[in-house]
Formats: sequence, structure tokens, C-alpha cells
Amino acid sequence: MKKALIIAGGLLCAFAWQAHAQDASTENTAQAQPTAADAVGGQPSTTSMSGGPAKAQGLTRADVYQQLIQSQKNGEAARLQDLFKGGN
Repeated sequence: MKKALIIAGGLLCAFAWQAHAQDASTENTAQAQPTAADAVGGQPSTTSMSGGPAKAQGLTRADVYQQLIQSQKNGEAARLQDLFKGGN
């Protein structure tokens, strides 16, 4: 009796899994959208993912160093160090 219930449960799971797999594949093909890798041409985004204006180039090493010096002078670096020092 136990063996029959285990087999019946396994078959039920297999059929449910197969039905779910068929449903998922038909939904994905109907809603397929072109990805960035498939896109040709187009315009670069004018906003970043966070919603701020997008910059064409990142900061140079000199810019980053100047920001570091400025944060050390105005105490921001020490405040962040205290904030993120951990739970020790």
C-alpha cells in the first residue's frame, strides 16, 4: 500500500511539473522582448538606473582623490567610518 501511494504521488508530481513547464514556455515566447544585446543602434540613456542624470564618462583618479581629500577635511570620512565600523 505504501509503495502504491509513493508511486502515485511521484506520478502526480511529474505530471504537475510537466504541465507547469508547458505553461511557462508558452508565456515566455508570447512576451519575448528584444534585449540590449539584440538591439541595434538607438540612443544612449539620458538617466541612470537611480533616476539621476547619466554621465558620459566616470570620474578620473584625480577627481576621486579630490573627493577623498574633501571628505577627510569636512569630517564626512570620519562620520562614515563610525557609522560603518561594524558590531565589534
